[in-house]
Amino acid sequence: MIEDTELTFGQLLKTMIKQSGFSNYEFYTQLGIAKPYFYEIIGDRTNPPPPEKQFAILKLLNVDKKTEENFFNLAAEARDEVPADIAKYLKENNLYSAIRADIKRS
Repeated sequence: MIEDTELTFGQLLKTMIKQSGFSNYEFYTQLGIAKPYFYEIIGDRTNPPPPEKQFAILKLLNVDKKTEENFFNLAAEARDEVPADIAKYLKENNLYSAIRADIKRS
């Protein structure tokens, strides 16, 4: 479990890869991203990858739920988005209208 709340997205991803036993090369090759892009991500020189790649990363690395939550939160913060797992849940459960109704009542 990786709980350090001071980590950046890139630092967290590096730690996750190391703990999984993958080399960097094995990881970015299996994920299907280019070497320069990978190093931009883990160096925090670019935004975290889009949601579909975030889910692919987690599937590949098979991390615990607490680390997964931290991963999604850090990615969302850096991308200035709703965490990908929450966005997926909202979409799958068609909750947009309910949330908008709640906003109108506020």
